[in-house]
Amino acid sequence: MNSIWPLAPGRLGGSRISPIWLVLVAVIVAAALVSDRFLTSYNIASVLQQGVITGIVALGMTVVLIGGQLDLSTGAIVMMAAVMALLIGPDGTLGITLAVVLPILAGATVGVVNGLAVYRAGANSIVTTIGMQFFLIGAVLATVSGRHVRATAIGDAFTALAQARPLGIPFPVFIFAALVIVLAVVMSSTVFGRHVYAIGGDADASRRSGVNVVRTGIATFAISGALAATSGVIIAALVGHLDPTGVGGYEFPALTAVVLGGTRLTGGVGRPIDTVAAILVIAIITNVMTILDYQYPIQLLVQGIVLTGAVAYYNWRGEA
Repeated sequence: MNSIWPLAPGRLGGSRISPIWLVLVAVIVAAALVSDRFLTSYNIASVLQQGVITGIVALGMTVVLIGGQLDLSTGAIVMMAAVMALLIGPDGTLGITLAVVLPILAGATVGVVNGLAVYRAGANSIVTTIGMQFFLIGAVLATVSGRHVRATAIGDAFTALAQARPLGIPFPVFIFAALVIVLAVVMSSTVFGRHVYAIGGDADASRRSGVNVVRTGIATFAISGALAATSGVIIAALVGHLDPTGVGGYEFPALTAVVLGGTRLTGGVGRPIDTVAAILVIAIITNVMTILDYQYPIQLLVQGIVLTGAVAYYNWRGEA
């Protein structure tokens, strides 16, 4: 059984500390030495806030990848959910409830469609989810005619989802932490979690042993879609208005975090908690580069190097 916490992250056991946690400690120390602004309370809260949106997307992608597939439609689902939340008009109890629940249900539905195509029809997950990405982007832009999206009215309770700061910590961080705990327990301590690891390790053997591969696989995509949509709702609550073309692109930073956290590209190995460490590593590196006034293209270059390096490292160790 996979452990929830940083110790003992092997597929079926074996006590060791995940390498990504050692990397996280080293990055924190290096960041503190590079900039005296890094360890300020305001900046730490900023780092956590930066990591939340991508982190929630990455959690869902972790589950899909443990099952042996990829979901590259998540960036478009984030866009769709953010636009939906604002178009619904998150004001009043009913409006806020609908603006939160409907986009998340829509994201889960997109995930189910992806899962059906991959696990029922046998389609390639990369091709399927990229196709879904194009479809969703086209549908969203056609719906809003490419225009800026602004809610007619936004209730305080809705904006509080992203802007409230209990104990000085952005509220989305608490949402992220709750999702991490729930998903870590589900993946480590439930029949569903064990089945996901099983189909990622060997889908045919799992099917022969009685695992419902199709139902389990569809559920992983539904989780991914729902979590990506959750990020979209948080973005809508954070900004209140947006240009749809500027929302998206979260799939590759999320994939970088998932792979950096040690989730095997071929499936069967990985843990949500290690993805969290990877998210923090990326958020800290990005934060320090921002403090040092490095431009966005340089930040993208570094992300590419991190992803390539992570894949090379785990391949070298025989874990990718």
